[in-house]
Parts: sequence; C-alpha cells; structure tokens
Amino acid sequence: MNLSSKVIIAFDFGLKHIGMAIGQEITSTAQTFHSLQANNGEPDWNILDILIKEWKPRLFVVGNPLNMDGSDSEMKKKSDKFSNLINRRYNIPVELIDERLTTREAKDRLRSAKDNLISVSADTHQISAQIILESWFSENR
Repeated sequence: MNLSSKVIIAFDFGLKHIGMAIGQEITSTAQTFHSLQANNGEPDWNILDILIKEWKPRLFVVGNPLNMDGSDSEMKKKSDKFSNLINRRYNIPVELIDERLTTREAKDRLRSAKDNLISVSADTHQISAQIILESWFSENR
C-alpha cells in the first residue's frame, strides 16, 4: 500500500465478537477484514497487536452504540472503554460514528449475498464494521 495513503480500521464492538473492516482514503472504500473473538468485550490483544503492526493504521473508527432516540445505550460504556484502550495502547486517534441500524443492514447484506442463509455473528460484526467505515467515509469526503 502507498505510504501516503491513510489506512483506517473500523470496529464494530461486541461482547463476544469485535468486527473489523479496513479501508483507505484514496478510494474511500471499505472491506470486511477480521472478527476478533472477545470475552465480555475484551479482545485477544496479541492478535490485535499483530494486525495493527502489520497494517499500520493512522486512524480507528469505532461504532458508537446509541439508542434509537440518540441517548446513550447500555453498551456505550463498554464500547467507550474499548475505544479508550485502543487509543492508549496504539497511540492512534479514535473517532466515533453513529452505528444505529448497522447490524440490521449487515444481516440484510448477508441474506442477499448468501441466498437467505443465516450467517454467524462474526460475519455480521465484520459487515457492520464495513458499514461503519463506509458511513465515516461518506461523512468525511
């Protein structure tokens, strides 16, 4: 990848899986990337360390889990803790973006792509992360 391009990794935070998508600013495109297994929202840091070292992102985008009325959800405290941890651990800026309805859209995309088969949660989280990053790109053009 061209070193002048800005690699961005997006996260869809979950208690059992944390979906990841990767993209770069030149084309403003996002693709599914990885799903980390999590234990109550805590990822395997060794795996994440390897991915961050290899891809050298300059920005993290994390889905901001708000309620439909815009108020903070129960999940927000845990997601904010994750955002703060990755910011401190990797010294990479973190931006939050509204993730309302991304899980529903991800499931719709999976159904369309897989002839109405139900997919695993890990796939849903990766696609949700992709949608989060696509939203960030469209807001930051």
